[in-house]
Amino acid sequence: MSQPRVSVILPLFGDHRAAGSLAAVCLAWLRQDVDCEVVVAVADGTPPPLLPRADRVRLVLGGDCPAAPGPLRNLAAVASEAPVLYLGDGDIVPLGDDYLRRALALREGRVLIQPWMYRLVNPSDVQPGRELTAPGGGRLCHVTLTPDGTLVPLGPERFTWLNPEIMVVEPPPTYGWRNEDGTPWRAFPFHWGGFLLDRAVFEAVGGYSTRYAGWGCEDDDLIAKLEARATVLRGWRVARRLTCLHFEHPRTHTAASIGANQRILAERLAAGADAMIAEDLRLAVQH
Repeated sequence: MSQPRVSVILPLFGDHRAAGSLAAVCLAWLRQDVDCEVVVAVADGTPPPLLPRADRVRLVLGGDCPAAPGPLRNLAAVASEAPVLYLGDGDIVPLGDDYLRRALALREGRVLIQPWMYRLVNPSDVQPGRELTAPGGGRLCHVTLTPDGTLVPLGPERFTWLNPEIMVVEPPPTYGWRNEDGTPWRAFPFHWGGFLLDRAVFEAVGGYSTRYAGWGCEDDDLIAKLEARATVLRGWRVARRLTCLHFEHPRTHTAASIGANQRILAERLAAGADAMIAEDLRLAVQH
């Protein structure tokens, strides 16, 4: 097989619900009209997922790699073959077989992150081989699925800007779950990850920091390092029709890690991007 143009990197760890959607996600990437491979890194102790039998889908076992998305993506990136990486998740699919082609044309060698992301509230209805049709234009986030594979807006939503770069959406009253303090869970309408970048750039900043446990903050950390070394485009601002779909689920995998991870992120950001990159390059050499 010839060298793929893009390596799609996906992590799986713990009880993350991505285990149930991973087959559909892999097939969506394999349908892209750009030659790509999918490399899935699975943490030690996590049951190996059911993956499509295809030459372009590979499984990497985590061994002593920490059960966290950043280190697992680092591990999968080392095992990948393409000069361009797409760093994603096992519960998010690209919408449209031309997603990668359009994303590559848009970035023009730069770093592309954070495509607009719809949130599917009935993911059990998705079949692995089904193509999904994105809804029309307009600012919306939560969707449901019709029998023919069309995504349909769930209902009225309220969007709130936390700051100039972070917008969140509250789901319709008839859907959603509560945070630990009883407040409604508010979702980001774009994916904090979804990094499309040259392998050389990813390696030059030391990849993901390995200090974060479980889920949370590893993407924010990587964004800060990349912005210090490259031009970063946020897809949700520059290309609203470049969209992904998240298989919605409660955040059962976040409670134990998010507070500690937020403190680590604040400490690293205070030290500055140069110090962050130097630390991660040093740790990468040691491992």
